Amino acid sequence: SHRPSDRHAGRLGTTRRSLSRRGSASPRAFPRRPLDGGQSEMGDRGAADAGFNQHNEGGISLLGTDGKRYVVDESTAQYFYEIEKLVEKEPETPEEVEERVVLAGNALEEAVGHEMALSMDARCSRVMEKLLASCADDDLVRYLEGITAGETDFHTLCKSLFGSRVAEKALRVVCARVGKTPSEALLGKIAPRLARVADAVAATAIDSAYDPRVSPVARALLSALSGRECAPSAKNSGLAGKLKGGTSAAGAFDDAPDAPAERHVFQSELRAFSDAALAALEPELWNLSEDACGSAFLQAMLIAHKGDTASLNWIIPGFLGCAPEEGTKEGELLADADADDVRRLAESRAGSHLFEAILRAAPKGLMGEIFRRFFRDKMRALASHPTANFTLQAMLGATRDPEHVAAALQELGQDFGSLMRERRAGVVAATLAACARLRSGERDAAKSLARGLTAKGPARVGGRSQLAPSLLWMDQHSGAAGGRCSVLGAAMLQTVLKFPPDCVPHFVESLASMTPAELLSAARDAGGSRALEAFLTNPAHKPKLKRELVEALRESFGALAISACGSHVLQACYGASDARGREQIVQAIARDEQKVAATRHGPFLMKRLGVAEFNKAPEQWHRRTEKAEDVKADFLATFGGAEEGDDGDGDGDRRDGKRKASEGSEEERVAEEESPKKAKKEKKEKKKKK
Repeated sequence: SHRPSDRHAGRLGTTRRSLSRRGSASPRAFPRRPLDGGQSEMGDRGAADAGFNQHNEGGISLLGTDGKRYVVDESTAQYFYEIEKLVEKEPETPEEVEERVVLAGNALEEAVGHEMALSMDARCSRVMEKLLASCADDDLVRYLEGITAGETDFHTLCKSLFGSRVAEKALRVVCARVGKTPSEALLGKIAPRLARVADAVAATAIDSAYDPRVSPVARALLSALSGRECAPSAKNSGLAGKLKGGTSAAGAFDDAPDAPAERHVFQSELRAFSDAALAALEPELWNLSEDACGSAFLQAMLIAHKGDTASLNWIIPGFLGCAPEEGTKEGELLADADADDVRRLAESRAGSHLFEAILRAAPKGLMGEIFRRFFRDKMRALASHPTANFTLQAMLGATRDPEHVAAALQELGQDFGSLMRERRAGVVAATLAACARLRSGERDAAKSLARGLTAKGPARVGGRSQLAPSLLWMDQHSGAAGGRCSVLGAAMLQTVLKFPPDCVPHFVESLASMTPAELLSAARDAGGSRALEAFLTNPAHKPKLKRELVEALRESFGALAISACGSHVLQACYGASDARGREQIVQAIARDEQKVAATRHGPFLMKRLGVAEFNKAPEQWHRRTEKAEDVKADFLATFGGAEEGDDGDGDGDRRDGKRKASEGSEEERVAEEESPKKAKKEKKEKKKKK
């Protein structure tokens, strides 16, 4: 759905101001490296004529996109050819590092006045990248001055295939040098040069956003100004980002709106660049959202302003096709946005990525307005769309309001089964992860999932519940015999097992009652092994059910030890077993010690479980494990109740009051489990005393 910019000119504002907030040593001699036929590579792949890039008599002559010819004399070009081999290998010792710094300073001093030509040349550009990574701060600043001397120099450099790489490398080096707490002297040198680079990009904002060579450089500039990585991250925008809190800890992601910047923020330069660039891009915003490079640049702009509520409250409405007046109250910022345009943006293959970035960056108030205007009472239609369903998943992964999760359950809960059959299980998985992350609606979500799984299939086979197998092999018609587990199904089971046990008793029972063949197949799968680990390592689940699962795997301990994924499940089984079960696990590994040691993970597994110690001195191994068990029991008795939650009498919302009320019963349960071991020890001590 490619939309011309003039169609939306009225919504974006008649003027470009509507998106604005405010109205050393001498060069050394090195052995010459032989040239291939006396000629260098072409300086620009886009040139069809060899006359554009010439190496006459050893010199360099390149024709830039601005129509100028950039020339390097023969002696300077020969100097860089000769040091090419010296910078191929990375320095290892402190002496080599010091020599590389001196070499970089000498070479960049020799390049003064020729920075553009050397950076755009196919051969010398690689040398320049190596030198910039090792040079001193003053040499880096001098290079930035050289490529921004003229008004169009930086844009010409970025339009070159090889020059764009050197420019991006220079900005990455700036990020590394500035760090978290730079000195005032360094900031005084770097800030003016970054401002000149920002002015050069803003002056050609439209061409820079569209161009596949300049757009990455512009995103690197945003990273340098904002102090955070602005390139779209696969971790945050992929499946893991949408399921955070379900398959992983919610705090393990750096895309939280209040996440601090990783480095120093050039606040004034960033705001000035944003004002100028967005004002220039305003007529092309809709078209940019449909372009791969343009959409990536707009996403980087959102990431750069993460945590800046005032900036995002005028940037995001502009991206959605409206320009609210200054002083507009919260909740009315998107009053002029066209719902049909936003829907088409969510359904567009390129625009949906921008919409997902908007949802991840939106402040809480603006996120609530986006949900109210564009998601409420529309989620079932969005969930069925082949592209818009990813936008819905991003909303569920980014929301911090339990009311949004409750509304999603109300609209989608009864259709969980049909969504999974329509191959829209990602929406179901994102809803479950939002419930686990916000600790809201877990019981209703589990019931809806169970109804969906049993709507078209048997609830029990041979007296065993089929909920867990149905999730693990959701995409296989023949169950465990069909092959690997479903990625989304295993992720949903892993999420469900993080719910309070009283909310998911049927899922826990189903997992514990799986056949040994099913458990072995799941344990050796990447997704299924994580689901089993989530059950075995969760202290809230009953130890009796865990031991039943471990007993079902007893004949397969050797096979699990050899498998890379199964070894993690085996370690979880070891942690959930009693003394006798742990001894059986170690004995099984010892029988196949040669096969296990031949695997990549085998030595670590054997060291972790003490297999060598068991073979040499079993009694000593028993004493060590008993001591570790006592320490663990004392720890659980002291701290376990506050961590483990309620024992199954609550409603699953994990409120603080109910958690405190359940601490006593949880400690009693742990004490009851440990009492037989302590009684045996007391008897042994009495016998020794007698």
